[in-house]
Amino acid sequence: MKVEKRDGITIIMTGERLDSLDGPKLEEAVKELAQESGLRLVLDIAKTGFIDSTGLHTLLSLRKTLTMNQGDIKIARPTPQAFKVFQLTRLDRVFEIYDSVESAIESFV
Repeated sequence: MKVEKRDGITIIMTGERLDSLDGPKLEEAVKELAQESGLRLVLDIAKTGFIDSTGLHTLLSLRKTLTMNQGDIKIARPTPQAFKVFQLTRLDRVFEIYDSVESAIESFV
């Protein structure tokens, strides 16, 4: 997991998996960052080919945490496998999903 800031937006690049091992680590990292109100987060999942139910729960939990703190989360560059999971679970209707990190950043304006 790699974290960077660009134009006031926090970008987190996830690893190959978003599962019961990596999900809690991501959730903890975002909760620390979300202590500042209004956190705008782009989750770059370009390398994430596997998402299980714990990973999906983590994403929903992050969305709830950020919303409660006047923040927002966008998903960028999903792999075909990850995008399929979003479609099958209908989470593509819950999260804004973008083809590039740049377009996700621009959507905050």
